[in-house]
Amino acid sequence: MHAVEVKQLNKSFGKTVILNDIDLEMEAGGFTVLLGPSGCGKSTLLRLIAGLEDVTSGQVIIGGKDVTLADPKDRDIAMVFQSYALFPHMTVAENIGFGMKINKKPADLIARRVKEVSEMLQIEHLLDRTPAQLSGGQRQRVAIGRALMRQPKVFLFDEPLSNLDAKLRGEMRLELKKLHANLDSTIIYVTHDQIEAMTLATKIVLLNKGIPQQIGTPYEIYNQPANIFVAKFVGAPQINLLKGTLHKKDDSWGVLVNNTWIPVKDYNFTSKPVEDRKVIFGIRPEHVTQSPLNSHFELNLPISAFEMTGSETLAEFDMFGMPLRAKLDANIQIRNGDRLDLHLNLQNVSIFCAATEERI
Repeated sequence: MHAVEVKQLNKSFGKTVILNDIDLEMEAGGFTVLLGPSGCGKSTLLRLIAGLEDVTSGQVIIGGKDVTLADPKDRDIAMVFQSYALFPHMTVAENIGFGMKINKKPADLIARRVKEVSEMLQIEHLLDRTPAQLSGGQRQRVAIGRALMRQPKVFLFDEPLSNLDAKLRGEMRLELKKLHANLDSTIIYVTHDQIEAMTLATKIVLLNKGIPQQIGTPYEIYNQPANIFVAKFVGAPQINLLKGTLHKKDDSWGVLVNNTWIPVKDYNFTSKPVEDRKVIFGIRPEHVTQSPLNSHFELNLPISAFEMTGSETLAEFDMFGMPLRAKLDANIQIRNGDRLDLHLNLQNVSIFCAATEERI
C-alpha cells in the first residue's frame, strides 16, 4: 500500500495556479524528495499533504484514508520546519516531549521516549539546555526529535537543512539517511538542493511551475532526464547541451554537430529517429575526460577557461563556437588556449528534440 497518494490535486491562489493536476504515489518506507526551483510549488504540495493549506480540488490520501478535509492533527503526520519552531523558554527535553505532554501522556512514558529519541539523535547530553545554547545542527536534531516522539505514519520535512552551513548540511544529510534506515519510516522531503535530493531520495519528484517534470529514482533523473529542464537542473557542473542534427552513417545513427559526426549506436531512442531532425545532444562533464578508458569518441579542442577546485579541474573548451565542459585531473598543468585530446564516454548521453525539448 502507498503511504501517501495525491490524486488530481490542484491549488490556486485567486487566478494564480500553483499546482496543476498532480498525481503522485509515495511508497510506505520510501524517502520521497520534492525537488525544484523556488516558486515551483513543492512546499505548497507538502503543506497540502500536511493539511496546513486547503486543497482547491483533488484528494490527499494517507494510509489508504482520504484526509483531504481532515485537520492536521488527524492525519498521523509529523512535520519538521525550516525554522525549527522550538520554544525558546523550554529545555531540549521539554521541547521534545511537548507534544506528548499536551496530549496528557504519563510523565514516565514521556521521560522514557525522550531518552530513547535523544539517544538515537545523539543529543542526550543537551537535554537540560535551551535552544539559545545550541548550534544550528543541534536545534535541527531537537526539531527532528520532537517529530519522532509522535511515531507517525509519515514524516514531512520542509527544507530542514537550508539554514545550516555547507559542512553541517553534509553531516546532517548523513544523519537523516541513517535515521531513515533505522526507522524504516516514510519521509517526504522538500528541497531545492539537488545534492540533498540525489543523496537522500529513493524517489525524486522534480517540479517546475506546478507540474512534475519527471518522477524517478536518482539514477533515472540524472542519467535519463525526461527533458532539457531536468537535464539542466540536476548535475554540477551543468550538462553540456550541443545543437545538432540526426544523421545516419553506415547503418548507425549519430548526431552531426557542426560537421562533426558523434556516433550514438547504443542509444535507446524513445521514438523512431528521423534523418536531419534538429536535436540537442547532452553529455555530462564527467563523461568528457582525458582518459582513453571507456572512450567512444575523441576530440582535440582548445581551452577557453578553467578552474581548479582541489579535487579536480573543471575546464571549458571551445567546440566549434559552443562551450564543452569537462572534468579533468586535479594536478593537470594547463593554460587558456592549450589544445587537449578529449575522450567522450557515450554510454550515458541524452538526445532531446530541439523543438519540444523532450527526450527522444
